[in-house]
Amino acid sequence: MKLTAIQRLTLLDYPGHIACTVFTPGCNFRCHYCHNSEFVLPEKLEKIRRDFIPEETFFRFLERRKGKLEGVCVTGGEPTIHKDLPQFIEKIKAMGFLVKLDTNGSNPKMLADILEKKLVDYVAIDVKAGDMKHETQNTKQRIQDLVYGSGFMIHDSSDEQIKEVTSSSYESFCGTSVDMDAIKKSRDLIMDSGVDYEFRTTLVKEFHTDEEYSKILDFVKGAKRYSLQNFRGSAGCLNTKWETYSGFSKDELDNRRKRAEKFVKYSEVIS
Repeated sequence: MKLTAIQRLTLLDYPGHIACTVFTPGCNFRCHYCHNSEFVLPEKLEKIRRDFIPEETFFRFLERRKGKLEGVCVTGGEPTIHKDLPQFIEKIKAMGFLVKLDTNGSNPKMLADILEKKLVDYVAIDVKAGDMKHETQNTKQRIQDLVYGSGFMIHDSSDEQIKEVTSSSYESFCGTSVDMDAIKKSRDLIMDSGVDYEFRTTLVKEFHTDEEYSKILDFVKGAKRYSLQNFRGSAGCLNTKWETYSGFSKDELDNRRKRAEKFVKYSEVIS
């Protein structure tokens, strides 16, 4: 397992625990707000490949942090695109650490395997947008224009080609084709697993309208925990157009948190 970075200490990424965060290379999504393009885009990954961290180096670090850290957050990129992820997590667990997995939910088969083997103690799934079901053509066109302007083009992760599509909001946000059934299956898996979990959304004011947010709340209905994070437009977004977009005000975020509490057991705004 190759790693792109290690954050040696975090008090935020793993709720209630002192942890470190380890980043895996590559992602099957191309989310427009992503600020980790060097961990996502193949051409940028190639430039830093010589600087990848061997897992042996990471485990030596963990050995020195026993008794000081409680957990490890595994994030990316998208960790579940790596076939050796379960074995990697198993080694972390064998050292006595709790494990939190961040995922976009696109690989329910691997998630099911990890849950069945009791390799994780906490799972966080990013919910990018609402379910594409019953989406009107006008909504699709509005979102496509917002994301790319006219002549919308979307990345096809299956064959690395670019194709023109009539895309859903979820696909538009992710910049790639999305198997929504896989996302739903991952949602259901963690909600039924008995493992601690959360859903979370980074809210972009120009994208997450009241209509879109309502679809997200329907998607996470009944969840134990739903976290809202505010988008901060700045240089470095995967899609440079999104660098001019904005998040919500404090009051607007709090109103959305209160709306969420009607659908989930607990909701909060996180930094």
